[in-house]
Amino acid sequence: MEMEHFSHEHPLKLIDEAQRNKGDEEILCEGCRESISGSAYTCSECEYILHKKCAELPKQVNHPMHIEHPLTLLSYPPYTSSACTCDVCRIDGWKWFTYHCSICEFDVHIHCASEKSEIKQEGHHHPLTFVERSSLFHCDACGTEQKDVSYRCTTCPFWIHKNCATLPRTITRSYDDHPLILAFSLPSTYHKFKQPCRICHERVQPCYWNYHCALCRYFFHVKCAMVEKEPLTPSTVEEYLDSDLMNFPLPDKSVDAISRYVRLNSLEAVNDVAQEIFHYSHEHLLILLNVQSDDAEMINTELCIGCSRPISVPFYTCRQCNFFLHKCCAELPGEIQHPLHPQHPLSQYREGYFFSYAKCDLCKKFTSGFFFGCSTCNFTLDVHCACLPKAIKHDAHDHPLKLEAQISDNWCSGCDDCTGTIYGCATCSEFNLASCCVNLSRTFKHEWDHHPLTLSYPPFSYHPDEFICEICEEDIHPNYWLYHCRQCDQSFHTTCIKPFDWYSDVKFGGTLQVENHPHPLVFVRKSKSKFPSICSQCGQSRDDIPVLECARCNFQLCPNCCDDIVESLPSTSSTT
Repeated sequence: MEMEHFSHEHPLKLIDEAQRNKGDEEILCEGCRESISGSAYTCSECEYILHKKCAELPKQVNHPMHIEHPLTLLSYPPYTSSACTCDVCRIDGWKWFTYHCSICEFDVHIHCASEKSEIKQEGHHHPLTFVERSSLFHCDACGTEQKDVSYRCTTCPFWIHKNCATLPRTITRSYDDHPLILAFSLPSTYHKFKQPCRICHERVQPCYWNYHCALCRYFFHVKCAMVEKEPLTPSTVEEYLDSDLMNFPLPDKSVDAISRYVRLNSLEAVNDVAQEIFHYSHEHLLILLNVQSDDAEMINTELCIGCSRPISVPFYTCRQCNFFLHKCCAELPGEIQHPLHPQHPLSQYREGYFFSYAKCDLCKKFTSGFFFGCSTCNFTLDVHCACLPKAIKHDAHDHPLKLEAQISDNWCSGCDDCTGTIYGCATCSEFNLASCCVNLSRTFKHEWDHHPLTLSYPPFSYHPDEFICEICEEDIHPNYWLYHCRQCDQSFHTTCIKPFDWYSDVKFGGTLQVENHPHPLVFVRKSKSKFPSICSQCGQSRDDIPVLECARCNFQLCPNCCDDIVESLPSTSSTT
């Protein structure tokens, strides 16, 4: 079907959506400058295109706000600027199809000219009347306040933006697997949890309209769902990525990130492996063990002095004392440049006393192992955070994740308990991970289940029932990660399986003999005494921090007092 249209010199042919050559670029209508969808009139000689409804607009209309004369449709406003202000909604700078009265210079853009004076909206039980003049009001559909033309109920106070009144019943977004359905309130079955918008992560209020996928149990604010974020171009994405992306989650207690960092940054030949070394962290010669030891108990219980993780081959050990150091930790550089602190290089340190520890500014954990720090800015990264790759691939998301230039305040896609995200999606910008979720292990063996528990991610379309944590017996939010056993259908909060422990990277068990007490003191995470933990030196309560305690009597020292007592020992050591 062809037509001659007054706005264009060539004939226009009606084609449906399937016939159009749809590339990545959005196609806009020359009449209203809105995105083309459905059937449209196109020119075979040039790129001119009109919505079917815009091409078939009547040439003249009568409008209730200008009853004196009919209005004539023009392809653009008849002024030297080729722009006008709509005399109905007062929108300024309109440059496209316009209904115009040449006598009165009265202009109405085609949206206001074709608007129905009264509609029946599915989301309300009374007819709604069109309010032509823009008003500033709180919309009962989207819950936002802005100036707009609107539809208003004359029976009750219901009042909504015109754009909300014309929202499509279903939409399809680029990064969603299923169509999203418009709902006029949050379904009562989802009131148990605060439902976050999948885009802005702010709460979707139960009384306002939303788009949702019932299968995935995902919800979106109507305004968030209608705005597609522009994805980064492939070339922009590639600049963040290594050719060999590291896949997360890692096995439990893994040092793979450290060994990979050393491999990528090593300046030495691969075969040039030192069998004996002196290392700044220990006073004796260290010997390399490169084969699995027959002493399995040692391998399972001893911790690396550098990363505080269970020792595994290859590692260096001291023949004179109980000292173990992974080969990869021994090969870490003495100084690094890190994107989270580009102002200055970070030097490698280890606290001088076995009962001393530093706090990482990224994961917020304490470590008694190696860390990288800037003494100028008092900025610290433990060895695990310092060695995280610039980009990773995670099983929970389809696109690569890049390390942010700074610790952001964005929400975390893995849990509802933390902020401070360090990885963000380089493609869709709708997925972020905080350090606590980046470091969750792929599987976890727990005494409450015979099988390894698997870290699982939404959407849980295969499990339409509710999840209940076997430990705390509370419901698990279906929008966040959990540990699950499919064989037993048992589920667990990630925080119940692995509660956040500020001191999980601190090595305990060292002993100290002090002059003012006859028995040795042992460095422990928490006092085993049935009495409150009170430092025998300063008298302060120390229930919340590790202490050095006597196993024979109720004598305790906090690390600060131990620092004062053994101040004659060497201070914090550094490689630089």
